[in-house]
Amino acid sequence: MRFKYSIHIERTNIKMNSTSLQNSYNKMDISKEVSKKHDLSVLNQLADFEKLRISALTKAAEISPFVNEVTIGPKSPDKRLSVKENIPVKTEEKDVSLLEDKIGEDLRHTLLLKEYELKIQTKSGEMYKNLVKRMIINHTETMLNFQKKQNDECQRRALELQARNLQMLKQLRENDNMSVLDKAKLEENTYQIKNKKTIENMYRILEEQNKAASRFASVTDSHTKICICYNEINNILNSDPLAKTVFGKYELSVKTVLENINIIMEFCKTGAITDKEVKQAEIYSLNIENIHKKIMEDLSELQKQEVLRKQKEEENKALMEKKIKEEQASVDIGKQITKQVNKSTPIFYSCKNYAYYEELKDYLTAYENYYKPLLEDTNLKKFRFDCQKAVNTPVNALSSVSGTHIRDKYDKLSKLLRGEGVQVLDIIVQATQHPQGLHYCTALLAKKIVRQGDLLVSSKPEAAFPLAAVVVALWSQFPEFGKLLEANFHRQCPYLVPMLLPQKEGQSEKDFYLSRGYTYSEDGTVEKQDKFLKRMSGIFRLCCAIWIAKTPKFINATNPHGLANGWKWLASFINLKPEPDICATLLHDFFSVCGSEFYKYYKKQFIKIIRLISTDYLKILDEIDEGGPKTRLEVYLQNVLKTSTIPPPSGLLPHNSW
Repeated sequence: MRFKYSIHIERTNIKMNSTSLQNSYNKMDISKEVSKKHDLSVLNQLADFEKLRISALTKAAEISPFVNEVTIGPKSPDKRLSVKENIPVKTEEKDVSLLEDKIGEDLRHTLLLKEYELKIQTKSGEMYKNLVKRMIINHTETMLNFQKKQNDECQRRALELQARNLQMLKQLRENDNMSVLDKAKLEENTYQIKNKKTIENMYRILEEQNKAASRFASVTDSHTKICICYNEINNILNSDPLAKTVFGKYELSVKTVLENINIIMEFCKTGAITDKEVKQAEIYSLNIENIHKKIMEDLSELQKQEVLRKQKEEENKALMEKKIKEEQASVDIGKQITKQVNKSTPIFYSCKNYAYYEELKDYLTAYENYYKPLLEDTNLKKFRFDCQKAVNTPVNALSSVSGTHIRDKYDKLSKLLRGEGVQVLDIIVQATQHPQGLHYCTALLAKKIVRQGDLLVSSKPEAAFPLAAVVVALWSQFPEFGKLLEANFHRQCPYLVPMLLPQKEGQSEKDFYLSRGYTYSEDGTVEKQDKFLKRMSGIFRLCCAIWIAKTPKFINATNPHGLANGWKWLASFINLKPEPDICATLLHDFFSVCGSEFYKYYKKQFIKIIRLISTDYLKILDEIDEGGPKTRLEVYLQNVLKTSTIPPPSGLLPHNSW
């Protein structure tokens, strides 16, 4: 038991030593990383100690089953004593003693090994501790040396950096004056650039503000004009009962203008005004001024009709007196013709007619100068082209195919002259899109119609009547257009004045022919006589068709250029000095186109005029003219006198045809 107890104690001590040794190993593992670079041979020595410990423990375990009692210590039996005293021992006991001696010998060997192992362990622990201390000391010295080297390196670098900074500071001090000067110059330039930009921005803002103020003033001015015109229209409506009848067809246009200008004024309060709004406001101002003007004209015409209606009864009473006066006028014309034959001094024109010709000429020139800026502006080329299409398309398409067709062309031209939008092919044309657009379209239409007499009526005489019907309807609505038309007639055909200007002293032949209505080709040759007569005949026939045209039933007005103007022309023309070809041609055209209507109105007085021309006037022509025009006139007049009838012209529109 004692032996087992001692073995247990030994095992416990071995375990404790093993644990302590293991802890030492763990400490060695912890410090292994520290001393790894300094001494790698310690690991090899510790490995040999581990092998010795394992061998001793293995042998103790092998003999443990054979030990039953205490083998060492004071309580162990002394086998040798019994041998020396010669105590008899049985054979079995002898065998046991031999076994015990053997075990005791092995145990002593084990204890000796244990003692040596303990000494070795103690020595190895001390060696390990010394080794660890030495490793720690070496590591500490190494770290101190490394730290010292690092400190030395940092001090060296700090000194170098300080030297470099001192050098840089020295250089900066040396260049300080130049740097400050350059910096000052740069700042000054930057300041000047900023000031310049600031001033430019201020000027730009001021300019925009001035433009905006100017635009607002223009819009306000247009709005004021519109308000004034509208107030005048209201005053007319309140003062004259007939004005309400006239105002009905313009009410929608006035309302549209007011709504549009109010929209622009509202936009002025919230948004930026552009040139577009200014232009629109001007257009609306012109529109309402035109409406006001048309209302006044229509009201004046209605008042005239009212006066005429009241005077209708008096006209019946004065009818006989008028016939008597006309007969007297016919007699006077005959006397004038006779007097002209007896005169030795030729008459080229009457002073009254020539003065009116000059008046129309000046009016046409001033009117064309008004819209001259529109013609010179290259940016308005498309607008001019659209206006030309709006005029030329309905005029070129005009024919006597039906009353509806004529009315359609009249409506388009009438809308154009009123400033309303007109559909032309795939676009809408409105003359009031430009301040001079309405004047341009009016003058363009007057010139185009006279040109139609030159190009169309000269080759197709019946085309004059639908043209004349539309002209009379437009003339009654737009007197300005009629005045321009008459001025263009006089410019293209001076025989409608009438006047037969002689060649002045010092006047070139070209200027003389141009004053007579001739044209010149590109090579400088004058127009041939037959072509000239045909062209003059076309223009004159168109004017004759206008004299006898009736206004349509939807226009409550008479022809503003009717029979009285034709009668006046005839009386003035036969008082001039006759000339070959042209005089006979125009008289024949006059009687062919106007004869039937003049005969219905003047009857016997017109026949008397025909007789005077067929006798006295033709006698004068016989002396200077033997050509075809004179013969045709003579034959025509003789047939009229024989039959006492004048047939209507070919192509004359039926009464109330549209």
